[in-house]
Amino acid sequence: MGNPLEEKRKEVDRIDGRLAVLLAERLSIAASMAGLKKRLRDSAREAAVLKRAAGLVKDRKLRPAVMAVYREIIRQGLRLQRASVRNKI
Repeated sequence: MGNPLEEKRKEVDRIDGRLAVLLAERLSIAASMAGLKKRLRDSAREAAVLKRAAGLVKDRKLRPAVMAVYREIIRQGLRLQRASVRNKI
């Protein structure tokens, strides 16, 4: 039987591998949306994304952490959009 800590770390590493690829894909799409928007910030859309994410997390104790990560993902997407707009001027 293996070391339980190492087994959990391997699980985390496996998930991180998938997560990094998915985050990069999401952020790339978000960056490409800058030219399609009238305004970069859309509070209603951001709230809808956060609400949907919260609804996907079944364990209520984990929701605050997941929501913090999603707020950061949104922030980074906006940062990339701003950079995209600046580079096209």
